Amino acid sequence: MADQRTDDIVRRDTETLHKFGYAQELSRRMSGFGNFALSFMIIGLFWAVCINIQQGFSSAGMLGITGVWLVGCVIAVATAASLGEISSAIPTAGGLYHWSSVLGGRGWGWGTAWINLLAYTFAVAGSDVAVYLLFNQMALGWVFHIDTSSWGYWHQVAGVAIILASQAALNHMGVRMLARIGEFGAYVTLAGAALLIGVMLFSIHPANIAHLFDYTNYTGEAGGGIVPKTGNGILVFGYALLLPMWIITAYDASAHTSEETIDAARSVPKAMINSALLSAGLGFAMLVVLALAMRDPGAIAKEGGNAFSTLFDQSAAPPLVKDFISVAMVLAAYICGAVGLTGFSRATFAFSRDRGLPVALRRVSHRFRTPAPAIWTCAIVCLLVTLYSSAFAALAAGTALFYQLCYGMAILAAMFARNRTYGPFRLGILSKPLGVIAVLGGVFIVWVGLQPPTAILISYFIGILVLLLVGWFGFEKRRFPGPPTTDSAIRDRQHEIMREEEAISGA
Repeated sequence: MADQRTDDIVRRDTETLHKFGYAQELSRRMSGFGNFALSFMIIGLFWAVCINIQQGFSSAGMLGITGVWLVGCVIAVATAASLGEISSAIPTAGGLYHWSSVLGGRGWGWGTAWINLLAYTFAVAGSDVAVYLLFNQMALGWVFHIDTSSWGYWHQVAGVAIILASQAALNHMGVRMLARIGEFGAYVTLAGAALLIGVMLFSIHPANIAHLFDYTNYTGEAGGGIVPKTGNGILVFGYALLLPMWIITAYDASAHTSEETIDAARSVPKAMINSALLSAGLGFAMLVVLALAMRDPGAIAKEGGNAFSTLFDQSAAPPLVKDFISVAMVLAAYICGAVGLTGFSRATFAFSRDRGLPVALRRVSHRFRTPAPAIWTCAIVCLLVTLYSSAFAALAAGTALFYQLCYGMAILAAMFARNRTYGPFRLGILSKPLGVIAVLGGVFIVWVGLQPPTAILISYFIGILVLLLVGWFGFEKRRFPGPPTTDSAIRDRQHEIMREEEAISGA
């Protein structure tokens, strides 16, 4: 009976996809939990909190990793809920691009697509560079005591290439395997985070309890130079707010796998919201115990980028436990990059399906039912952007800004759309208030992200904006058809849908 019910749900999912003018080419075998695990792992909470804690602490002290974290979580959850409501009505692999096109027009959708693709490019590339660095420091250095201090640029290039190739192979071989890896990663993350919390609980300094929400301006040298010295309280708050906004993002990957998820109209919004909520709660617990474990908060702040490793070294725990935490962190980071490539490749596949990119990228492997050309192309692009280190470092730091921009574009399109429809997941009277929180929070984060030390992003952002405007008005406005949005356009696609599905089923 359960199998029959699942078959009925998949059949309804396929009929829904047909109504948007698309064929069921990808394999719809991912469960709701698998979709949640993918979203949770791409957030990368466990390892990302640890290697980025200095962004919050070296800005506003204890308040930066407690109170400001909670504010950022409100914005992130509001954004996930707003996007979830849209995904319920339009459960397609196009995600943000398709939503913006249907609700805001072809040009708005085309711009959203490119910003979303840029966000994925630097998010996946940045994650995999982090995997390489974590593997060197934690696995090879801390666990196996191998000295890699002589390794240089080309070692990193080779290491990142191997990481990306393996992740692309996993993506190529099917969504079910990837879902299992995501689920395994979720358990590893929870186990590693629980162990880390347990380790730090043994190092608690009771005096810190009374100061958990104290504000201390650690900007400048006092915070290891993570951000420039400033007396502007709003900017200090903004610098600290970048911590949760860098971490709790990219959950739109759940939407990009809508065409591979069973009961996507219900499963996808739940996955995005629950992954953001779990990350918010677990991240807060981790940051609180890390704060309580600091013997000398001022000294830890001054360590800057070495804040977590210094704190971890000071903790009293058996070497075997520390080794497990280190390996779990590397595994979590690796799986984060792998599922990030999933979202990136599906966004690329969907955009090329509507001729926004070369149509070769919309081809699907008949054996594995995955967009193989898109997967390998995205992996190669991610490797290439890491080769010019200065530009890569700046744009990777701006990843949260790209995500906030494309999230805001999709939410604004929905808020002002006259033709908006709703799926089974609805926010009701909370819809517009949450949308306003998401958009205003995103605008503030973009402003903060364009301040020193990442002020160079202004030039990149202006350049990207100019390229998008020239590209749209100069070329794509006449050429790019966009997704089928009218009844006649969708009817015209029905014969093509039948041909594509017959080709897949007959392979």
